[in-house]
Amino acid sequence: MQYFNISLVTVMVRFYTMMAAVIIGVFSGQGWLAFLALPIFLSIMLGISFKKEKPKSAQIQKRTVRTRKAA
Repeated sequence: MQYFNISLVTVMVRFYTMMAAVIIGVFSGQGWLAFLALPIFLSIMLGISFKKEKPKSAQIQKRTVRTRKAA
């Protein structure tokens, strides 16, 4: 889990998901569903990314050896 590592598209999707949870929860009388918007809101504000981190393996640098031509 990484903080402050989400794109603008992810922010927009989470925002609309949060608003849908609030609107559906309030109009249907289900308070717990409206309360579910709080963790969604916090994940937007903290920019939490739930993608797995790839382990940083030793990066191998490829080097080429140039030889000089004999004159």
